[in-house]
Amino acid sequence: MTKTSFRRRLWKTPMRDLVRGRITGRLDIDRLLEESSLSEVAAGKVRKVVKRTRLWRLEKVDVAHELIAHFLDGIEADTPIDELIETFGNETQTAKLIRRAKKRQRPMVWHAFAWARLCFAVFFGVYFVTALYLMTGSPSVTTDYLAVLNRKAVGVPVDEAAWPIYREALLQLDLYREAEWDSPTPYYLDMSDEDKEKYRREKEMYGGDMMGDSSGEYYIDELDPPYISSRWDRLANSLRAGDPGWDQTAEYLRKQAEVLELIRRAASLPSMGLSVGFKGDYAPLDRKAMGLDRQPIQETNTQKRLDSPDRALINVLLPQLGSLRRLSLLLLADTSRAVIEGDGDTAYNNIVAVLGIAQHADEQPLLINGLFRVYLQTMVYRSVQEVMTTKPGLWSDDQLRKLAHRIAGIEMTPEDWFNGERLWFYDFLQRIYTDDGEGGGRITRQGIDRFQLYGGSIDAFSGPESAPRSVLIVAGLPAASLLLAPRAEMRQIYDGLIDRTIVEFRRPLWLADGSETVKDSVVKMASSMRTQVRYMPITLFFPAMSAMSRAIHTQEGYRDGVLIGIALELYRREHGDWPGALDELVPGYLPSVPVDRLTGEAVRYRVAGDGPVVYSLGEDGDDDGGRSPVDEGGEVDNDMAGPGQFGAENMADEKHDGDWVLWPVPGEG
Repeated sequence: MTKTSFRRRLWKTPMRDLVRGRITGRLDIDRLLEESSLSEVAAGKVRKVVKRTRLWRLEKVDVAHELIAHFLDGIEADTPIDELIETFGNETQTAKLIRRAKKRQRPMVWHAFAWARLCFAVFFGVYFVTALYLMTGSPSVTTDYLAVLNRKAVGVPVDEAAWPIYREALLQLDLYREAEWDSPTPYYLDMSDEDKEKYRREKEMYGGDMMGDSSGEYYIDELDPPYISSRWDRLANSLRAGDPGWDQTAEYLRKQAEVLELIRRAASLPSMGLSVGFKGDYAPLDRKAMGLDRQPIQETNTQKRLDSPDRALINVLLPQLGSLRRLSLLLLADTSRAVIEGDGDTAYNNIVAVLGIAQHADEQPLLINGLFRVYLQTMVYRSVQEVMTTKPGLWSDDQLRKLAHRIAGIEMTPEDWFNGERLWFYDFLQRIYTDDGEGGGRITRQGIDRFQLYGGSIDAFSGPESAPRSVLIVAGLPAASLLLAPRAEMRQIYDGLIDRTIVEFRRPLWLADGSETVKDSVVKMASSMRTQVRYMPITLFFPAMSAMSRAIHTQEGYRDGVLIGIALELYRREHGDWPGALDELVPGYLPSVPVDRLTGEAVRYRVAGDGPVVYSLGEDGDDDGGRSPVDEGGEVDNDMAGPGQFGAENMADEKHDGDWVLWPVPGEG
């Protein structure tokens, strides 16, 4: 027996033996070969085969025992050693066969792990190849949707375009110029000493009067006399009679009479004639008129990316809406001034002008433009009520009839606004997917980049070309291609939702059958992780179509109220009293009695002690005599009974108990 040192036996002992307190040295294959008395050639064969099996150490010991036994059996049978070595075969081939047999004998856990490892390697390889393949694709921008959006504006003849006149008015008004006022803006009247000190520090920090607000409309007043703020910041808080600082506003409006006439002249033209676009698309004078020359003090990385020369329609600016809003509010404020001073012609001309501005705002067929038009027209109806309830004799019969015809003749095409939303979505799709020429395509690296950008996550990286972000984008491409719907399916789902929105809008509110609405579908889509991810652009960006529809229905209801209110006043002037029923207004004053937009029946009417009341039954469906709902604070909230809250689930809600009053609207005027 060959003697082996203790250290060698310890080194050649498996851990499982050492744990049991045994020093076996059974991993010592060399000792086994020495003890077997095999020739050097046979021992070398065994040693090479054992090594080439690349098995576990204990498995190699078993293989060594088996091979030694094979040679010893042959020697015992008097087989020459040379013959045994010759029949042994090639060491490499023998090792492969032995390795394969031994691996089949391993535990099931090992086999499961081996298969998992193989599957992972295959998956990683396929994933890597797929990522490389997807990296080769790029978006193909084939349609200039901005040109489609501006098609109407581009076709306006120069002599019919209102924008150059609006621009001149805005430049003359110079609403961002600092001016001195006798009192601070109402926003600062209730400011605590602590807040005043805070704003002083911020003004000193920014070294100017603007607080880094990207809208360019928020300025810091001098908090001690003389009070200095931008003109618009001061005027915006004092546009109605009775507001703090109204006297100064009225005086300012008198001084700007020529500019206001300029605005009215622009509003009388048939079209706006302004093509919208990106920051760099506007001429210097346009930029100055619309306040685009006032840059925010601080910009995030995302804002810089959005302001880059990327022609994506989603980045298009609509600064003209803010400018038209300011001009409209000034005209409506001037209407209040004219009513107080008994100037009916100016009040009438201002009302008509704001209706013209509302029509101009609708030049681009987008939802935001439509919503803005609805907002302006609703403001007009409130202003008409202000005139007719405070000074009913201010306007002549002829002016009332012309105004009624003007309001009744308003034509809006909300379907165009809904369809216009498709433009930006189609543009978005062509910038994130490839184009296979048949309406389909796969997600691209640029598409993942856009999702990060519009999702706001881009600021977490060092910059638009940061390495970590690029790695994440590449790594996420295969997963995104599997999880996100293909281009054709994405467009089909979006188009289906828009088509359903148009159908819902065309259906009168009183015919609502409780079926799943577009809003319900989008909420359902967003509530499921699978569909939320699959249709991510839709769940992230689909606009509040139902809110827009309700706003349109609400505005149309108030328009009905104004038309009835004008008809009632004309009837009273001619007959000396209010009619007993609205039917008496037909056909001399109204072509027909408007229907209740919530019930489908004729609107209700009664004469109270202080005048006529025209109303819809509201959500609860019962007749409350023209009484508006009252909120939890005890304040009248007429809109709680209108289309904005309409729904069968609200019928029994006490807070909706009341009618939707169309004329005169409580709290207005």
